[in-house]
Amino acid sequence: MRLTTTDDGSIVAFAAIMLVPLVLGVAIVVDSGRIWAERAALQNAVEVTAASAASTWIRTNTVCPAGVLSFLTIDDATPASHSCTTTGNSREGTITVSANDASPLFFSALLARSSANINASTTVKVGSAGSLVGVWPVALCESHPSILNWKNSGFSLTTNYTITLQTGPKNCGGNVGGNWGVLDFNGGANSTSETIAWVQNGYNDALDVGDTVFGSPGGLTSSIGIETMIGKTVLIALFDQALASGSNANYRITGFVRSVLIGARLTGAAASRSLTVRFETAIVDRPSASVGSGSNFGITTWAICAYDNKGAC
Repeated sequence: MRLTTTDDGSIVAFAAIMLVPLVLGVAIVVDSGRIWAERAALQNAVEVTAASAASTWIRTNTVCPAGVLSFLTIDDATPASHSCTTTGNSREGTITVSANDASPLFFSALLARSSANINASTTVKVGSAGSLVGVWPVALCESHPSILNWKNSGFSLTTNYTITLQTGPKNCGGNVGGNWGVLDFNGGANSTSETIAWVQNGYNDALDVGDTVFGSPGGLTSSIGIETMIGKTVLIALFDQALASGSNANYRITGFVRSVLIGARLTGAAASRSLTVRFETAIVDRPSASVGSGSNFGITTWAICAYDNKGAC
């Protein structure tokens, strides 16, 4: 009987000893799960806030107003403190939203640790559109006087510019005979019906800064339905290089500008054919655009570029 009692006591003592790491393990798992959930909520709130902050910054030139910061509490996030910082400006810069909180630890409090710090941050890059969907099949040299005036004014002019057929590519160093920056986006047979569809609706795939696009032979004529777009807004691709001629003509895309088509003259000698446009600013929210590294011609967009200071901005 004494041996049995001793054995029972040993088993109880052993079980008590083993219970300690088991309880600690449970505490770590439970508290870790809680920290993970609260950090995920905080990160999501910070992302939404940063995206809204970027869009608001572009539109109003204000940094993180109260209405934007209210998004920090979505998903039941409860940040104890936050910050909103910028670099550059609202047409070319970054905006970073950071927040932190102390997550209470229930079981780990047994080990004299009552809370854990959680942090989250998101950086958004603001700049020129690096790609666009819905671009018009008529391009313009970025060095054309109308574009330079528009850019140098800080996009404040409301001038109507009449751009003649022959001046387009010449400002970028090429005559590209038979073309006036009329683009053949897909390099195919380039039927008239295809070009008309692009005139009416824009190109349905993304056109990227840096792309080289072939020209459409035949130049600017009334056959592609341009007159039907008078009074409407179009997205015009800009190029900095025009090479070759005819079906071999090609244009290197460097940016985009939004324009209202005011008028068109598409008959008579090539030297007298023209489009009249008025440039406008535009803001493009994701996912229809990416942020480019080139010059801004009045179309500004944004994209998340870093989480917790990790990423290329």
